[in-house]
Amino acid sequence: MTTGCGQMLGRSIYSCRSTSDLFRTKALAHSFHAELVQAANAGEPFDPATGRPVSEARTKNPTTWYAHSRAYVEMKWPRAAAKTRRSVVEALTSITVTLTRPARGCLHRPAKAGHLLQLLGYAVELELIASNPVDRVQWTAPEVAQSIDRRVVANPAQVVTLLEAVKSFGKRADKVTAFLGCLYYAGMRPSEAADLRRVDCDLAGRCADCGAAFDDLAAVKPSRSCEHEKIEYRWGRLVLAGTSPRAGSHWTDDGGSHERRGLKHRGRPRLGRSRPGSSSCCAHVEDHGVGPDGRFFRGLHGGPLSESVYDRWWKLAREKALTESQVASPLVRRPYDLRHAAASLWLNAGVPPTEVARRLGHGVAVLLRVYANSIGGSDDTMNDKIGDALG
Repeated sequence: MTTGCGQMLGRSIYSCRSTSDLFRTKALAHSFHAELVQAANAGEPFDPATGRPVSEARTKNPTTWYAHSRAYVEMKWPRAAAKTRRSVVEALTSITVTLTRPARGCLHRPAKAGHLLQLLGYAVELELIASNPVDRVQWTAPEVAQSIDRRVVANPAQVVTLLEAVKSFGKRADKVTAFLGCLYYAGMRPSEAADLRRVDCDLAGRCADCGAAFDDLAAVKPSRSCEHEKIEYRWGRLVLAGTSPRAGSHWTDDGGSHERRGLKHRGRPRLGRSRPGSSSCCAHVEDHGVGPDGRFFRGLHGGPLSESVYDRWWKLAREKALTESQVASPLVRRPYDLRHAAASLWLNAGVPPTEVARRLGHGVAVLLRVYANSIGGSDDTMNDKIGDALG
């Protein structure tokens, strides 16, 4: 047959060679062929996997993109962290807008492309589509800069000046001084410091007058022989067991703006030691107390410490403590950069990478990749070493 459908020998059944569908009569085969021709003449796209018009596939599979996206989010939701929930929804919203525009764009962000890949993979798992079409695309995710910018790293003197500037703004600002100190002296993430509790801290020291040693300075009381007024701070220990990132009330199970979770990428508590951090934490307890749940740092009304609060004081401190050119530069532009400064200081002080990684709470490979540009000292020192080697 010139139509592409031929009679099977010995049986009154006809087939279309292009699709391997069987028809009981020649008329049915001709009718099917006419439908294919009509779809082709109308410019309708064909499904490369089945050879059928796309409209026919839509009739057989009534699941819409929107319905499948909702099913995917519902599948992810129970086990996902609040910030992950928000990320998934925002990514799918962006993907949907991109795919439905008249002039379709590209997904330039690897995270969004990754969500698309997972969404289509879930459709394959539910047998809504035969295969993931993205697998047939030759695509390499763009490289994302992972090493920190050396220009964000502050030296110890600059950090001290900045923390003093925060404290100088008054009691309300001083409530976040120790919080910011924890980011630098203990290398904490802001979400970890926000969840720091009194029970997590061993604040050690000794009395300069009588020599008595204390494992917990916040609990020191005068004795009969000494008032213990002159305290020398020793290295303290912070055992971190949780984190309290802000995700927004739409994404948490209890409707709160913050979600308390275990530590990022690890299941065991992390140890961190800091002598200056001990003194600032002790001063914070003495001046501001702790919350009913033992949390060090709280918002104005006793709730979780908001990012907007400590960000505001930090911006004011940069303007007060830094030069005009430094303010315009990336130097500790964000409070999070204090953690970067801590890691850089420890590595350049000769602390083994394994110990630095343990205190920061991630693997050695990640540590060296992120802080590779911050190890080795100043350019002048490196130039002198190269000059000496050249003779």
